[in-house]
Amino acid sequence: MKKRKKKEKDIQELLEAKQTAHNYCRNHLQGVVDNLQKLRKQLKKPRHIYSVEVELIRNQILLEEVVKHLEKK
Repeated sequence: MKKRKKKEKDIQELLEAKQTAHNYCRNHLQGVVDNLQKLRKQLKKPRHIYSVEVELIRNQILLEEVVKHLEKK
């Protein structure tokens, strides 16, 4: 009986960890999508090239974080 409860607890912890990782990735990717939408608007205004570059760097960093997180799992 104890083994079964431990196994159920382990499964529950794995499911929670998976959900946490999913939420982490989803939140970062949603941020990237939001930033890309902002970039599309800024590209219509040529005087904001510097801010476009900053946003692109930020997006790259967020994507690299997501990739690293996924590689760990």
